[in-house]
Amino acid sequence: MFKIKRYFIPVIIITLFGEIYFYPFQVTFRFSAGVLAFSLTILLYKDLEETYLGILTGISVLILRGFVDLLNYSGNLIEILKNNFPSSLYYILFGILAHFSSLKKSSDNAIKTISTLFLIDVFSNIFESLLRNNLNLKLFHCILVIGLIRSIITYTIFIVFKNQEILIRKKEHQKRYAQLNAIISNLQAEMFYLKKSMKDIENVMSKSHNLYEKNKHDQEISKIALDIAREVHEIKKDYYRVLSGLENFIKDFETDEGMSFKDIITIIENNLFRYIKHNNKDINISFKINDNIYVKKYYYIFTILNNLIINSIESFKEKGNIQVIQKVDSNNIILIIFDNGEGIEEDILPYIFNPGFTTKFDQNTGEPSTGIGLAHVKNIVEHLKGTIIVESKKNIGTTFKISIPLDSLGR
Repeated sequence: MFKIKRYFIPVIIITLFGEIYFYPFQVTFRFSAGVLAFSLTILLYKDLEETYLGILTGISVLILRGFVDLLNYSGNLIEILKNNFPSSLYYILFGILAHFSSLKKSSDNAIKTISTLFLIDVFSNIFESLLRNNLNLKLFHCILVIGLIRSIITYTIFIVFKNQEILIRKKEHQKRYAQLNAIISNLQAEMFYLKKSMKDIENVMSKSHNLYEKNKHDQEISKIALDIAREVHEIKKDYYRVLSGLENFIKDFETDEGMSFKDIITIIENNLFRYIKHNNKDINISFKINDNIYVKKYYYIFTILNNLIINSIESFKEKGNIQVIQKVDSNNIILIIFDNGEGIEEDILPYIFNPGFTTKFDQNTGEPSTGIGLAHVKNIVEHLKGTIIVESKKNIGTTFKISIPLDSLGR
């Protein structure tokens, strides 16, 4: 269905550009910038029908130029409209020819599009000059030259717009991809605790069943123990369904190709930049990648680095520096994260990897942090058969050094 509202702004813009014109080569026939705007609109806006656009632009040009001439020149309204009517027909004919030549469909082919624009422009100009009864050899040559120049300029601008659109889409895609990777890496970390809970549930179920076996002679105790075993078994089944669902979800995003370390760092860097900006801190983070290796299980790297770097960011009140170094030593990947924050007191250093342990509190609410970030990191590193070492000095800074076998990351 034809909707005139969609055409209103493009038509107004084309009409205004149509008032920018010149008389090349000392001919009486004027050439306007409106044709550039009109051609560009056809190529860029796929949802606008060329014929309707031509008709509406032709009417708009006729009204505006007629109104301007009526204010500035002597003459009656009929003469003014008659003088501007050929220009109006130019846009209408241009739109019709663009529609039947399928100009939009060939926009990816530079030579074909420029040639089609050139022929349409030339034919429409010749038609207009015939109506004005001023076509001659000099004007014909001028029409050919201007038609070629306008066609090339139009397509050049079109390519610039398309490339800019592709760039914007690429940036948006990278942003969403980074957010997705952050979500997946967080899910990976949570799965460690779900798996640990599964083992705890199995232990509770086993103990309750043993209690039932040992106290069969006592009906009250045996009944309670059996009920506990049954209820725990139901909880286990629910946990198993959740865990299986998460594992299948993550597998859908994992690929055999893996990811290079530089790409991993690029995504992490973008996420951290937004995090720092959100927290209104002035923190400089530098990355030194010595070996740009490919790893299949890159979500583990996301989780480890995100948690450790965010932990460092939170140790700063306002300003600070964080340095991340990556290298390959023998068959291990080495990750070193250093910050010049407040450091960790020696007496609490042995407890920082304990789940729930924290020294951080929300300044607004006074509520403590969850205290699971470092515990996540340690669980992942141990799961990958690696090691993690921390060194810290009060008011100097903290260094985490992680070593993970390359085979564990699926190099």
